[in-house]
Amino acid sequence: MPIENFAIASLDTLLAGLDARRWRAIDLVEAALARIEAFDKQGPTLRAVTYVFADEARAAATASDERRRMGCSLGLLEGIPILVKDNMDVAGWPTTAGSCALIGLIAQQDAEIVRRLRQAGAVIVGKTAMHELAAGITGASSLTGFARNPHALDRSPGGSSSGAAVAVAAGYVPLAIGSDTAGSVRIPAAFNHLFGLRASRGALPLQGILPLSPTQDMPGPITRYAVDLERAFAALSGQPYPMSEVGTDFSIGVLDTWFGDEQAASRDISAVAYRAVERFETLGVRCAPIDFNGLKGAVDSANVIAYEFASALTADLAARPDSPVDSLKTIVEQGRHHEQMAAVLRDRAYHAGPDSPEYQQARARQDALREQIESAMIDQGLDLLCYPTLRHPPTTLGGTQDGSNALLAPVTGMPAINLPIGLDSQGLPVGLELLARSGHEAILLAAAHAWAETSSGWSLPRAIQNQ
Repeated sequence: MPIENFAIASLDTLLAGLDARRWRAIDLVEAALARIEAFDKQGPTLRAVTYVFADEARAAATASDERRRMGCSLGLLEGIPILVKDNMDVAGWPTTAGSCALIGLIAQQDAEIVRRLRQAGAVIVGKTAMHELAAGITGASSLTGFARNPHALDRSPGGSSSGAAVAVAAGYVPLAIGSDTAGSVRIPAAFNHLFGLRASRGALPLQGILPLSPTQDMPGPITRYAVDLERAFAALSGQPYPMSEVGTDFSIGVLDTWFGDEQAASRDISAVAYRAVERFETLGVRCAPIDFNGLKGAVDSANVIAYEFASALTADLAARPDSPVDSLKTIVEQGRHHEQMAAVLRDRAYHAGPDSPEYQQARARQDALREQIESAMIDQGLDLLCYPTLRHPPTTLGGTQDGSNALLAPVTGMPAINLPIGLDSQGLPVGLELLARSGHEAILLAAAHAWAETSSGWSLPRAIQNQ
């Protein structure tokens, strides 16, 4: 049956309709497939989806409907259509990670995160486009080109989980799973006016996810609503749901030095972010300035992606007998990548590896940085830090992106969330990042709830509203 407002519905709304028999899981899947057809194959061609497996999704939805009809125990996502990023293994499906070099690589079994999604009752419809090999934040891909931002079709949707964010923003599905190594969940969430969560290091499994940097890699959910983010994280992590208490019993340290630079567009974003801080204060949240000398340089010097990428990818491909390539060096030597990826992939392919003393020094800096930040937060009675997720707006499609503040969480292993806080003067989404101490995802989710309760709701992006 038709589902009113499917494209903007929350998980709770869709689940309530399933439980009340107003619609079935198969109806939700058909609605998702229709949106993908309308916006990825026709219309504005957002290029958010790499693969669709409609027949498998319909079969899974039918099985979910039968479980509900029989009164079986139901999972947190029972009957909900979702999409997963194309670097995550789904048994029998391609794992191409946005790269034409990996065409022909078929997953033999589900990634652990995919297994947990199935266990929660989710119906996986397909896989989303991404920045090639997850090695960037603009969405450049030799497999699919550039995904397009549904808020402004000439702008980047961010990355590397580009398609995951676009799919949620454009109403294909209410939930998509991305991965985050240097901001790759939170950056596209910010650029698409969505919630995105990066969990604490070690909180979610990496098995079956094509690696970029095992130390910094982390799968994570992207949703339109704060409450949906909490439900998704509970399903992924196995933690109780609900896990946070709605309220404002938390305090925020405002990292003023990360709020912008001299560019007009950056000052515009900074103004939106400061208004968000003021809104938290009107809710009774204590917000206080905090600063760390030389933090940006310390974060950059603790980044280990360059050291881990080539060796981790080679080890992963060696365990995949049908992989068409055996290493990052082979991909570079064969030139089987997007033209914009040439310099970064060559640098990573021939970079000093994890056996180098420089790598050990970078890992030590990660530990020291986390201890410094968490100690300061405890000493000053702060539960969270806040700053714009990005200081610059989305670049034009195909351009390079500057202004990310999202690397702090991956290098320290601390959890972080993107809050959609409004639009800049160009009508482009702005995100505010909240960072918590390790293991304190519940405080992040509580803050997201508090923020969402003061918001006016969610609507489809302007560029596709009338389509």
